Amino acid sequence: MQIPYLLTTLLYTFVALLAAADASLVSMNVFSAFPALRWVRVHFITLGILSQVVFGLLPVLIASLSKKEKPIMRWDIWLTLNAGLMALVAGFAGVNHPMIFIGGTLIFISALLLLLQLWGIRGGDAPASLKFYITGIFYLLVGIIIGTGLFLNWSEALYIKVPLEAHIHANSWGFMSLVFAGLLVDFIPMVTGKALGTKNSINYVFWGMTLGAFGLVLGPWLGGSLPPTVAGLVLHISATVVLLVAMIRSLNQSGKLKTAGGWHLVASYIWILLPVLMAPTILLGVFEPGPIESTAPQALIYGWVLQFGIALIPYIARRLFLKETAPELGGCWGSLALANLGSVLVWVSIFSGPAKGIVYGIAFVLYALALIHPLKELAEITRDGLKKYE
Repeated sequence: MQIPYLLTTLLYTFVALLAAADASLVSMNVFSAFPALRWVRVHFITLGILSQVVFGLLPVLIASLSKKEKPIMRWDIWLTLNAGLMALVAGFAGVNHPMIFIGGTLIFISALLLLLQLWGIRGGDAPASLKFYITGIFYLLVGIIIGTGLFLNWSEALYIKVPLEAHIHANSWGFMSLVFAGLLVDFIPMVTGKALGTKNSINYVFWGMTLGAFGLVLGPWLGGSLPPTVAGLVLHISATVVLLVAMIRSLNQSGKLKTAGGWHLVASYIWILLPVLMAPTILLGVFEPGPIESTAPQALIYGWVLQFGIALIPYIARRLFLKETAPELGGCWGSLALANLGSVLVWVSIFSGPAKGIVYGIAFVLYALALIHPLKELAEITRDGLKKYE
């Protein structure tokens, strides 16, 4: 991972901790909320922490695995990504449409430049994970278009019937699912010394997630159409289960399930499977969709994305930045317990009636506490790495 991306990852992790603490105080009515607060929190995890790692890592990783020369630092990609995120957050804070448009456009340009850079590495000795990354970033581009249009009334022009759901599905089941699967394909063998799965199983995971994400985006795009939604659910769940079983097997055989980092990776997938498994109850009218759809994404981001990052980001930084040969996965037993209990309480808050604010607030206290250990790890890695460069 290149130094500018590592520094911004550290910065956004600190901001994510503050945002989680602020969310707790807002839920308990200590502070008053500003417009689109939940969008700011989510995007500091996804476009903040996650995208810094993905954009800073993938060109270097793919070039290394392809036995090609290390690419130079692309300042155009870094600047457009981070300027776009700042503009987007500023736009959210005041629901400022021009700033949201500028932010969305800059992030779209950054993602497109990264896609073109990765596309240029394909062929020859390129690893199997490359198709996961390229397809995932394509879904990110779709998610950016839909998400920016949410605030700029593009949905009608694009004939998107349920734009918020289509945006979340493109980013979660498309971008993040595929990129995370690719990272597991590349890094589980490094962590465990064992391949994640056979060539056929990896291909099944790729196509199941790719086609599943297409169905899950198309369904809300068409107004909740059941055939593509159900087909997408089945494909995506089956591919995710295959991936999860393969990961558990490799971690268990190597003894990594005796570590908190190994369990962070396994537990993170509970929180992506839970909303998918809840979808049939919403489609059949067992539960009201509104409260679940407005609250569950927080548990998805903090339970799945954050936990995945807690385990893998310190490992990646130690291996590629500090050049350690056998680093440990990140996280500790405290961060594992806090992150998962926080996600449990987010789901409990949906059904808590008048107590929802208090339960939800406690959940974000736990999330903030869970972020302390990974923030400390990243700070130490950055300090040690910069000393070497000095």
